[in-house]
Amino acid sequence: MPVQSLWVRSACVRYGFSGCSEVVRHLVFCVNGEGREVKRLVFKIKRCLHCHVGARQGQHAKEVLGGVEVYEFQMAWLGAVVGACPVRSADKAVRCVCDFYMSRINEARIAVEQGKENGGVTGDDVERELFTRRREHDSRVEVALERWEKRGVEEGEKEPVQILSDEAQGMVGACSPLETAAAIKRCQVGRGSASYASSLGETAEETERRRKEERKEEDKEEFKQQKELIRKTLGSVMG
Repeated sequence: MPVQSLWVRSACVRYGFSGCSEVVRHLVFCVNGEGREVKRLVFKIKRCLHCHVGARQGQHAKEVLGGVEVYEFQMAWLGAVVGACPVRSADKAVRCVCDFYMSRINEARIAVEQGKENGGVTGDDVERELFTRRREHDSRVEVALERWEKRGVEEGEKEPVQILSDEAQGMVGACSPLETAAAIKRCQVGRGSASYASSLGETAEETERRRKEERKEEDKEEFKQQKELIRKTLGSVMG
């Protein structure tokens, strides 16, 4: 989607990557190093390719990042993902990866905006950790971050586009924080998750009361049968 394209291009400048291809290779490397449950969330659970929750097909526009290249072994891994999951192509798998990490960044940002306790972690913190992961010896990172902090100081310097800029938020393919929260609220996956509680604007006490009532339903035999059907449909987790 255009909003993902903007994010990838912005990362090139902000974190010292040589181009979009290197950013995509880094993201594929990161997701390949995630645990089984995270990989299942990224590739096996159907959701909106921006909000990372349930949404109608074709809701968001797509944009091709021309000339992006990944390593052969990464393409082989993406091919395995396509073969094992309801993902139709390697391109879509990469969009899923972008969407997953963008959703985690936006989740942290929304939590800060809503005044939620988030361990002092901001969206920028989550993004920086992602794009500097295992790059301790890459001198380009420090140079790029320093330049980013000084952006706009030099005469005529154009500030790179950020994922939550006004331009990005105005795009058809970008969900606003309110739309993201509403979509999470509609989603039936992860009702016990922090994302779901955040979308409802609950306090910890309110979440516990809601979950107490929901667990009563979850203990019923009919619910257990439905859960088992979902487990069989999704199959074994990857990793």
